[in-house]
Amino acid sequence: MTNITLTTIATAFPVFCLIFNIILLIATIHNRKNSTLPFAYMIVMSVNGIILSVFVSLHMSIYLALSEESYKVYLEKFGRETTLGGTFSYLNYLMVNVVMTINRVVVVARPFNEMFTTAKVFIYCLLTGIVTFISLYIPYSGPCNITFDVSKLLFVSGCAPGRHPITLFQNTYAINLPVGCMFVNLGIILHLINVRHGRYKKIKLILKGIKPKASNYSTETLQSTTMSKIQERRDTIMLKQTIYVAIYLSIYEFGALFVKLFSNFYASWPPAVRDGYFLFRMASIPAMNFIIYYVETGSTRRMLRRFLHLKTSDTDSAFHATAVGPAPLPTVSRSDVQSAAPIN
Repeated sequence: MTNITLTTIATAFPVFCLIFNIILLIATIHNRKNSTLPFAYMIVMSVNGIILSVFVSLHMSIYLALSEESYKVYLEKFGRETTLGGTFSYLNYLMVNVVMTINRVVVVARPFNEMFTTAKVFIYCLLTGIVTFISLYIPYSGPCNITFDVSKLLFVSGCAPGRHPITLFQNTYAINLPVGCMFVNLGIILHLINVRHGRYKKIKLILKGIKPKASNYSTETLQSTTMSKIQERRDTIMLKQTIYVAIYLSIYEFGALFVKLFSNFYASWPPAVRDGYFLFRMASIPAMNFIIYYVETGSTRRMLRRFLHLKTSDTDSAFHATAVGPAPLPTVSRSDVQSAAPIN
């Protein structure tokens, strides 16, 4: 039996996340003419957050409201559908994160192309959503469908202990998506830093046997002190956000990997600790948009506070104006930090 107190907290928290995502969606639509915001990504992320928060809170609240026998009947009749909805929204987060990362790579490689206009981003996200749904619907429609049982905090397979090959593939390799996106984005940031400081030109001159001079390879380093500090601060913010986002998105997956690798150690924990550990991992997913778009990103935080007619703190520096998700960018040096978060 799941710890009732922890389950109650885990039920209330997604409701807060649901409210935030609704506000984020409305505020984004209200500010749709703001070209500095990644409008398409924020719409997709907020809608996804709404769907995920609804299903997570629904799972938990129904378990609290029903008796043990009634809950078993509910799982038999509707458990597959609610599990499908929650899992889809999580996997969709990961796939949107991949689209964002590809967007950033393209912006750096071909800064003036139109491969990722707002309309095309919506199309890409729709296509990845369709593929994701089909990959989940196939196991759902067969004997190896998955049902999330709150009383056990387990994803139960209809053909247990077996699982559908697609489900096994997703469970095994889903962790590669946020981790891979993290390394790609780190590579982009390091590339931009090297370009800004003329390091590639310096290496070329050294390979040609020419002793590089500051005037030959690093016009950027002759910028004013103020501009240099702005660039350096921006690079630092982007680096921290990218690492933070990737780690945050991997909480659930790394948690599952930990349980698999150290199953005996995990089994030795007190039941309340195991429940708390699982519920923390699960709660991290609906909270993602709040953490990334409000806590970590000053530009969207100020947008939301203005929309709600709340006082905007003067301490929100312009240095924190980097928007999460690739926005329409005029130059190579302006890229954004992406986001997106569980699968059974």
